[in-house]
Amino acid sequence: MHEHQSVAIEPFWNRMPRFFGYALKPPAVVVILGAAAVSMAGVDGQGMVRMVMLAAVTLEPGVIQPGALALPALLFAVGALFVLKYGYDILSHTAHGYLSPPPINAETVFDGYDLPLKHCAMLIVLGMVAVAIAHTWPQGLRFYPLLVILVQPAIIITLGLEGSLAAAINPARFGRIARDIGWPYLAIVGMVLLLSSAPGTVVAFVARNMAFEGQLFVATAAQCFFLYVSMHLMGYLIYQYHDRVGFEPATLADDDDEWGPILAPLRQELDEGRYDDAADRLRTLAREHPDHSIWLRQQRHKALRLTSKERDFVDNGGKLLGELIDQNRLRDATEIYIDLTEHDPQLRPAREKDYEPLMEMLVQRGEYRRAVRMANGFHRDFPDSSSVPPLYLEVARVLWEYLEQPDKARKVAQFLVDKYPDHPAAKRARALRDTVTS
Repeated sequence: MHEHQSVAIEPFWNRMPRFFGYALKPPAVVVILGAAAVSMAGVDGQGMVRMVMLAAVTLEPGVIQPGALALPALLFAVGALFVLKYGYDILSHTAHGYLSPPPINAETVFDGYDLPLKHCAMLIVLGMVAVAIAHTWPQGLRFYPLLVILVQPAIIITLGLEGSLAAAINPARFGRIARDIGWPYLAIVGMVLLLSSAPGTVVAFVARNMAFEGQLFVATAAQCFFLYVSMHLMGYLIYQYHDRVGFEPATLADDDDEWGPILAPLRQELDEGRYDDAADRLRTLAREHPDHSIWLRQQRHKALRLTSKERDFVDNGGKLLGELIDQNRLRDATEIYIDLTEHDPQLRPAREKDYEPLMEMLVQRGEYRRAVRMANGFHRDFPDSSSVPPLYLEVARVLWEYLEQPDKARKVAQFLVDKYPDHPAAKRARALRDTVTS
């Protein structure tokens, strides 16, 4: 097991040629060639795109029989979803430190199609924003494409790592990733922009004189190739700067030679389904190896979920929650808190300082009810806490903007105005109260 802070990761600018070579390795290149072949699939040897063009030009019902496009259209849709889904697999795989393309197996083929669908939904949201700007501030359309170029890598990274559309389109969430990474993020934005325009250049130079089928094959292969290079590049950005964004790559928690014999009995217990024994062993290891206690508690958390030891599950999760927040690993901490409250919705953090960061992360994840429930009664548990005004102001905002509960939002805002009239949050609470009342 490694301490990830001590691992030297090669900077992305030293790996530029290898990013392009990545997409030429199997199985990535197999997916690329397969997608290019599927794009040419059709009936009677005709490509689907050509068939659509022919039907549109002739407008003759007899040219293409009803249902003739069903199979190629289905192949195209399934192929496009898989291509995009495998791209997100590449991003996640790379972010965890695996520098070869993810394998093609049953999990790769059949699982995880929610991400490409959420990606499509994200594009629809961006389009709706453009329409709204066109109606309310037409001049803003001059700047909107530039804004999309700047934020889209952060949106894709957020969606790939968290799997949440609400988090991906939340400016606070994807903005934090860009801010925490700093100037290297801007370098990646520029490279992703160049890569997105590269397929057209490839087709213009390579396939200009080819037949239609050849142009279609080259265009599809180029699109997939540069998509996978971009996804690999964005994943590597997270891998290199994982400590800045609070992400722990799996490869940096792998076992080294020293830990192999220590963890061998644990692996056997897990393989045999002896989760109680595994949880007990992990508790002992966490005590004996405090430098690795967070990783060991995380593994114990997973084991305890499969046991009936409810008290141990809560105790271990509570300690782990605080340790993760202290390490600024807020994404992991939020996952633990969600697990704990799935077990018991009334569970709340034991430490006063944990509420504000968890509230922010839960709201970014779209866990609005869970966030409000967590903050409920905070002023009674910690009456002298300076976190009461900002925390309750956020509760009032969530109740008003997301949960559509104006009466409750008004009561919380009024509580802040009455209880903390001189606090800066009281002014905003007063404005929110007046907005809700009007």
